[in-house]
Amino acid sequence: MTVKEAQTAYNIKTKKTIRDWILRFKEEKVDFYAKIQPQMAKQKSPDKQALEKALQEAELKIKALNTLIDVAEEQLKIDIRKKSGAKQSKK
Repeated sequence: MTVKEAQTAYNIKTKKTIRDWILRFKEEKVDFYAKIQPQMAKQKSPDKQALEKALQEAELKIKALNTLIDVAEEQLKIDIRKKSGAKQSKK
C-alpha cells in the first residue's frame, strides 16, 4: 500500500502523518528484534542439538580416518593420499 492509498483509506489529512507512523513502526520493529535475538540464540532447539552432535561425530570420524591413513602410510611405506596436481595416467 502506498502512502497515498493509506491516506485515502484511513482518511488522513497529511502524508507526513503516515510517514511518521512508518518511521516509528520501523524503530519499534528493530527494537523488538534486538530484544528477541539474544533470547533465541540462547535457546537450542532439539534439531540444532542433533546437528551439533552429528557434526562432532563427523569431525571425530574424519580425524580417525586421517590418523588411520597416516599410520598405514608410515607402516606400509606407500602413498595412499592422492597428491594434489597429480595427473591421471593415459591408457
